[in-house]
Amino acid sequence: MRLSKRATTLRKGLALLLAAGLASTVAACSGSDSGANADGPAKGAIQLAYWGSSTRVDKTNKILADFKKEYPDVSVNPSVTDFGTYFQKLNTQAASKSMPCVAGMQTRQLNDYTSNQTLVPLDDLVKSGKLDMKDVPKSILDSGRGPDGKLYMIPYGVAWNAFLVNKTVADKYDIPDLKEGYTWDEWLAWLKQAKSKLPKDVAPILEQGGNEALFSAYVLSNGQKMFNDQGKVGFSKQSLTEYWTMWENLRRTGLTNSMQNAASEPDQIEQHAVIAGKVLMQGEAGNQYVAAIAAAPDVKLTEHAFPSGSSGLGNMFFTSGWSIPKNCDNQAAAAAFIDYWTNNDNAAKIYASDNGAVANKRQLQDQIDNPSSPGLEVVLKNYQYILSEDVPNPVIPPGYNASFETSFEREYENVAFGKKSIKQAVDDFFAAANSTMGNKS
Repeated sequence: MRLSKRATTLRKGLALLLAAGLASTVAACSGSDSGANADGPAKGAIQLAYWGSSTRVDKTNKILADFKKEYPDVSVNPSVTDFGTYFQKLNTQAASKSMPCVAGMQTRQLNDYTSNQTLVPLDDLVKSGKLDMKDVPKSILDSGRGPDGKLYMIPYGVAWNAFLVNKTVADKYDIPDLKEGYTWDEWLAWLKQAKSKLPKDVAPILEQGGNEALFSAYVLSNGQKMFNDQGKVGFSKQSLTEYWTMWENLRRTGLTNSMQNAASEPDQIEQHAVIAGKVLMQGEAGNQYVAAIAAAPDVKLTEHAFPSGSSGLGNMFFTSGWSIPKNCDNQAAAAAFIDYWTNNDNAAKIYASDNGAVANKRQLQDQIDNPSSPGLEVVLKNYQYILSEDVPNPVIPPGYNASFETSFEREYENVAFGKKSIKQAVDDFFAAANSTMGNKS
C-alpha cells in the first residue's frame, strides 16, 4: 500500500527512533545458520511475525485456531507490530540470528535479506510438495525469488497501484469514463478535456510526479527495465527527464493541484483529495478502493489500471508473503503453516484479501464470486485484469527502499519547488539510487 507523503514520513521517522533503542529478542526458533531439515513431521513451537491492524490480528488469530485443529502438535506464537516498526525489528533479529521461523516479508524488502544469505531457499520444499504452489500463478510465485533465481518468499497477497476517479464529479460535469487499455497520450488528452469542464477549484489530477509506483508503470509500459542485471537503475536518464517534464507541464498548465497541497495530503482516506472532490483522479494503492467506498459511501468511485504504452500495461505488482530464516530449527512446522495459509480455503475466506489480492487463483475466483465486503469484487477483478496482461515484475534489488524510493520522491520535490533543474535532479537521483542499491556478487 502506498501511503500519503505525510504518513510515509511519520512512518520512517518512527521506525528510525524505535530502531535506535531496539533490543534484540530471541525468537522461538533459533537454530543453526543452515537451518534444520524439513523432512520430519510438523510438531513443536514456532514463532510467527507479521504487521497489521487490529482487524488483521483478529483474522490471523482465527486462522491460527483452525490451523491448530489440523496440526495439534504445532504451537504458533504470533508477534505483530505496525508496519512502520516491523522491518526495523526484523533487521535487529536478522543481525542476531533470532528471526521468527515464519517471517512476514514484502518484495520491496525481500532482497535486503537474501543479499545477506539470511533466508532459506524454498525451492526444495516446493518440489517435495510440502509447499504446494500449483494454484499460485508462476509470475506471482516468481516475485518471491532473489537475484540468484532461488525462491525465498511464498507470496500470499498481491498489491498494485491504480487510479481512483471520482465518478460523482465526472458525471456532474459530463466527463466520460476512461476505457481499459487507454494509452499515456489518451490519458493526457482526457485530463485536458476534464480541465475544460471542471470548475477552477477542482484539478483533473493530484500532483504525483514523485510517485515511484506510477513512474514504474511508465517505464515498464514503454519497454524499459526498472533495474539492470547488477540491480542498478535500468532505465535511461532521458526517460526520467521526459517523465518529470511531463508532470511539470501538467502542473504549470493547471492540470494538477499545487505541489503544496499534494505534499500535505491527509492520512485519512476519506480526506484524500479525490474522495473530497478536490481532484478528479488520484493514484492510490489498488485495494484502497474498498476502504474509500466504506469511508465515503455517498461518493461514486471507479478504479483504473495505469495507462498502457508501446509495450502494453506497466502496473507492477508488490507482493507480501512468508519466508523462513536460516536460523529456524523447525522448518517442518514452518512449512506446514505456510502451506496451510496458502491453500486452505477457509483460511482464505477469513483473511479475505486483507493484505492484497489473494495469490491462490482458486481462492481469488471464489472471492470474486462471493465478495466479503462492498467493492472487493471491483478490486480483485482489476487485479485479475492486470495479471492477464503479463506485466513484467522485476526483481527488486537490495537497497531499493533505502535509496530508490526516497530519492525519487525527494528529487522530484526539489524540481517542483524550484530548488533544482530537472537535469540536476535526474543526475542526483541516479547518483543517490545507485550509491547503495544493487545486487551483491
